[in-house]
Amino acid sequence: MNKSIIKLTTIAIMLFMGTTVQADNKSPFDYQLKAKKISENVYCFFGALETISKKNGGNMVNSCYVQTKEAFVVIDSGPTFAYAKQAYAHMQKIANLPVKYVINTHDHDDHWLGNSFYKSKGATLIASKNCEENIVVGMKTRMGTTLGKKLFGQTKIVKIDKIVDDNLTLTVGDEKFEITQPISIAHTNGDLIVYLPNKKVLFVGDLLFNGRLTSLRDGSILGSLEALDVIDSYHAKNIIGGHGYETDENATAEFRQYLSEIKKQVLKAQDEDVGMEQITQKVKMPYFKKNKLYDELHNRNVLDAYKELEMMEDDEE
Repeated sequence: MNKSIIKLTTIAIMLFMGTTVQADNKSPFDYQLKAKKISENVYCFFGALETISKKNGGNMVNSCYVQTKEAFVVIDSGPTFAYAKQAYAHMQKIANLPVKYVINTHDHDDHWLGNSFYKSKGATLIASKNCEENIVVGMKTRMGTTLGKKLFGQTKIVKIDKIVDDNLTLTVGDEKFEITQPISIAHTNGDLIVYLPNKKVLFVGDLLFNGRLTSLRDGSILGSLEALDVIDSYHAKNIIGGHGYETDENATAEFRQYLSEIKKQVLKAQDEDVGMEQITQKVKMPYFKKNKLYDELHNRNVLDAYKELEMMEDDEE
């Protein structure tokens, strides 16, 4: 029998049996991306509220794109080459436009490992100095280690093209993009936010979580609270964080409550001479058990906050 007939027969059987046929058989993982429209010409893919796994292909991050008359601008390129390729396919269904810029909000690899795909399409990659320094060609990443060679696929680490020192304003077509590093250290020591003044839309990366807990391992609880003050000062109509589904003007409320309560309870415990070895038993905050990754991250966050706030008190003495 002719090979093409065999192939068509196989596909027909798969469809009849209810099996999904992947359109791009070169991609190691089908992310089944569905873009949500946030505002006019602003779209986001929302990742799962969980950690990296082979089951989700690393899709536990929010990645967005903005359509202008001239080109698309991407905010965070996602976890792999295949993810970025599939996101790009969605953009092309909306408009046959190139991607001119990719803005990386910080150096955690779930946010920027799609860079190599966009680089292959001629996009300019933008990041903070800290992010640029920490994205080293040839480095091992937690994404690559967790997913393995097959799922990691064509993903490569490529150099950043343009550095944001404190702020940078870009005009692409009919849209202005104001890129700022609001705080020296918050989630990391190189977080960027991107504001669209014409639309009052603000992208803030991992300076904002909702529905799941953050990790303070590379940052500062005090800086994170300061960053939330800056974010709220924009009075944006839409605020899009790096993880979570809330995007309205009140999107920061739950995250602020979580960080403020940790700070309050840890400082109180320190005043009562509670040591580091007991602090996680003292600061449980059961209300936040409803949030994803509470069991994995909360105790570590309390310990990190304890160390930072203890150091702050030592400096004040």
